[in-house]
Amino acid sequence: MTDQLQQALPVSTLVLGACGGAGATTTTLGLANTEAARGGAVVAVDATPAGGDVAERGADAVLSVSGLEQLVAAGPVADDGAGPVADDVFDGYCSRTSAGTRILNRIGNQTAADREFHTLTVALRARRVSAVHDLGHRLRAAYLAPLLATPTPIVLVVPCRADAFNRLRSALQSIGDTLGEPGLARTVVTVSNQDATGWQVDLDLLREYLGGQVWGVETIPYDEHLGMGIVIEHAKLAPETRAAYQRVSAAASAVAEGCAERV
Repeated sequence: MTDQLQQALPVSTLVLGACGGAGATTTTLGLANTEAARGGAVVAVDATPAGGDVAERGADAVLSVSGLEQLVAAGPVADDGAGPVADDVFDGYCSRTSAGTRILNRIGNQTAADREFHTLTVALRARRVSAVHDLGHRLRAAYLAPLLATPTPIVLVVPCRADAFNRLRSALQSIGDTLGEPGLARTVVTVSNQDATGWQVDLDLLREYLGGQVWGVETIPYDEHLGMGIVIEHAKLAPETRAAYQRVSAAASAVAEGCAERV
């Protein structure tokens, strides 16, 4: 790892679904658990407008009754003014996976606000913790400004269906309109197969179509454990699925390193 990349940590990865039900939440958990399983300090963050189910899907060790809003209410500094929220207090707001990922879910009925992510960024940087943000399927939202302010890897998840591939064009246009060509250049398109009968779309055609527009195209195979809709345990995923998340994680890390070298 280069000195520049070390200085750029913590690395944030943004996971965006090309449409509803694309697999953004499971991919968020897969990437975060991959990092945690190899010893990294990582938080999976619910960055959807009104709150999603990242904790309910992934917290197989501890499901916290607190979350992101409560962390923000606690403030970015400790009571003595000496620094960020104490580690044990921060951890108290987090759910956990058995792989070691901490999860900050949204608790309550308020929609997301940019101040929440400003506060969270301060807390994560103080701890040098990586974050994987589940954006759902919306990128054009004012509250995401703190997450989009710096070059960040984007993992765009699309289910392996012809209709979803057609909607992929709109998602890519949203990234291009919001972040320009540099945003597309740091996007890893990730095809998630949710069909037990196999791959229903020609991925080589997709790679040919996207060539030169995005960083690359990765795939996540069908996994019975994910398809059951129960709480995800990383250790119960098929070896092929864990290997796929490792490939996507490596691609995101390569994007981050490339961004750091250009700083």
